[in-house]
Amino acid sequence: MAMLLVVVGTAGSIVGARQVAQEDSNNSHQVFVTSANGIASTLKLAVQHEQDLTISAGAFLAANPEATDAQFMQWTRSVRAFARYPELQTISELVMVPASQLGAYAARQVADPSGTLAANGTFEVSPPGNRPYYCLSPASQARSVKQDLPDGIDFCATVLRSELLGSRDSGKNEYLPYKSGKTEELAVGAAIYRGGVVPSTVAARRAAFIGWTGTAILPGVILDTALKGHPDTAVAFHYGAGRSKVTFTAGTMPRGAQSTTINLRNGWYVQVFGAVVGEGLLTNRSALVLLIGSIALVLLLALLIYVLGTSRSRALELVDERTNELEHQAFHDALTGLPNRALILDRIDHMMARARREQTTVAALFLDLDNFKDINDTLGHRAGDQLLTEVGKRLVGVLRGGDTVGRLGGDEFVVLTEGSSRSDVGQGVAQRVLAALDPPIEISASDVPLTVTASIGIASGDRATPEELLRDADIALYRAKAAGKHRAEVFTPSMLVSVDDHRSLDVDLHAALGADQFFLLYQPTIDLATGALTGVEALLRWRHPTRGVVQPLDFIPALESSGLIVPVGQWVLEEACRQGAHWHAQGHRLVVSVNVAAKQLQRDRIVDDVHGALTASGFDPALLVLELTESALMQDVAMTVDRLRMLKALGVRIAIDDFGTGFSSLAYLQQFPIDILKIDRSFVASVAETSTSAAIIRTFVQLGKALALEVIAEGIENDDQRMRLAAEKVDTGQGFLFGRPLDVEAVHRFLQHSRTVSTA
Repeated sequence: MAMLLVVVGTAGSIVGARQVAQEDSNNSHQVFVTSANGIASTLKLAVQHEQDLTISAGAFLAANPEATDAQFMQWTRSVRAFARYPELQTISELVMVPASQLGAYAARQVADPSGTLAANGTFEVSPPGNRPYYCLSPASQARSVKQDLPDGIDFCATVLRSELLGSRDSGKNEYLPYKSGKTEELAVGAAIYRGGVVPSTVAARRAAFIGWTGTAILPGVILDTALKGHPDTAVAFHYGAGRSKVTFTAGTMPRGAQSTTINLRNGWYVQVFGAVVGEGLLTNRSALVLLIGSIALVLLLALLIYVLGTSRSRALELVDERTNELEHQAFHDALTGLPNRALILDRIDHMMARARREQTTVAALFLDLDNFKDINDTLGHRAGDQLLTEVGKRLVGVLRGGDTVGRLGGDEFVVLTEGSSRSDVGQGVAQRVLAALDPPIEISASDVPLTVTASIGIASGDRATPEELLRDADIALYRAKAAGKHRAEVFTPSMLVSVDDHRSLDVDLHAALGADQFFLLYQPTIDLATGALTGVEALLRWRHPTRGVVQPLDFIPALESSGLIVPVGQWVLEEACRQGAHWHAQGHRLVVSVNVAAKQLQRDRIVDDVHGALTASGFDPALLVLELTESALMQDVAMTVDRLRMLKALGVRIAIDDFGTGFSSLAYLQQFPIDILKIDRSFVASVAETSTSAAIIRTFVQLGKALALEVIAEGIENDDQRMRLAAEKVDTGQGFLFGRPLDVEAVHRFLQHSRTVSTA
């Protein structure tokens, strides 16, 4: 039987090891493909980043069509173009000059050249020749004087001609390889139109066309950026459209590398090279370990059968050893070898009994690693397991012999200690634990040492059961997490009251909608130029039967976490539209703004909810504004854009709430069908105190004007803020200066007062 087990087990081990090797190879290839897609995405974003610069330059030139080369240089310096874009070599403006206007253009360039003139100081077109029009650069800036272009280059007589004309007619950004001297560069360009807005038709685009903005960049810089975090990887950036064929490369080609190619459209391809795990048993470490381990296990089992068959006493001895192992496993954590929950509770029970006899104090420290999930998500569970093992060793190393360290599961540890009758018995231990975790931890699964912090909850004293002591320490732990992490908090009875109060509030929240306990307040929005009332923002409030009015910060997070925000949000839409229609019937065409949560936007039902609220109330869709935060918009960009377009098709307007606090990218702003930007109150609060806030607000206003968006400032609380925002040409304001959130009757009085003031 032992020999049969060896033969069958060895064969099975080989088959299993081959499967592991195959799976490892497949997983390695999948990781490589994912990494390649990440590199391609980073490269694409880097090009979009360059396109943002060309769009910004276009906005400046659209607003200053007669800007001189010196003014263009001043703008380039003001936006720190060469400092912020290390790959940038030149940034230029191009205009289309008809042959009839070439003489006048040449005279202007001789007076104010953007580059180098001919040897005799005259303006000469390069290449020479008579053409219907010329694509020339009246303003250009280079990283160094050596990179200045001759003043008379006709770019429409180069390989860029078709892309320039195509960009003019399409309104889309273009990028393609371009040779400057002996250096292959990447040219990124965009067309400029009057008003800063791309017309909707080709004819209109040609009529409104001003010129182009373009940049020349070194591809090697953005390729090196894309390869950061990807060692032993090489990338080739190919262009193969028409007669132009060029390849930019970067990185280190590993031995035996595989490659994958990703099509970026417009003739561009990214080819990534990287090493993957092989399928061979001897070259795959996991498969080899499995094979050796499996064969060793088979031999061990065969030996066990042999021993059991030849010695009853030896068999009984082995059974006894195995029983001890199982008993250890039942009371110890398999990963760290520390006591598990069952043994921890047993030791707490014994320690509390001893403390009652000897009049000492028992303390339980509930420890949780901060942001441990990031380790598993970025480095994998193997790295997380190694980190937990090392943390367990450090905890054991700083405690006394009579103390206990255990692991409850995940990244949660418990430390038990006892001492004198002082109530601070656990705080000294907590400080030693935090200090022990300060030095970085080295593990084999990470190339760099890992920095770890922990939050600790401390509960001490007698309890009816061990579970109660752990519960109180757990409550204190969550208080430490809420207070900023990397700290220790001692349990107090008020914490338990707070937890029970929060749970009670959550229970009551589930019945609030059916009991008609929700109501709306409306905060006015004012035209900063005229002082006229333009609309109101609907704000949700909860009138609890015993607690009174509960503020949004106390219940909105619970609505979102439980999913109740979806039906409650639907009720808010219906109530706000009904009230807006009522005001409309009274002769007040007020805009009504309603906040939409991220969970509402993630469901197709939001379109039906808005349509149903408008249909049932008869409210004019043009007067309804849906406010969304930047974080809500960025959760699933493609799906969000589709839903926003469906909402826009209903006739409503879309606003970005708290603008400036999230992800603000021109590339994404252009994708979203946005009508309104609401500047976050944090910028408004400091507009009179810091030049930085004023500059940021000015930038937001210019961005809004360039994109034809209304700009609203939130949180205006005094006249100084109002006057500064009005001076910056902010359209609309909202805040306590004009009015706090009002009920319907107060809004009616506000309207009557506004009408009286207007009549006077």
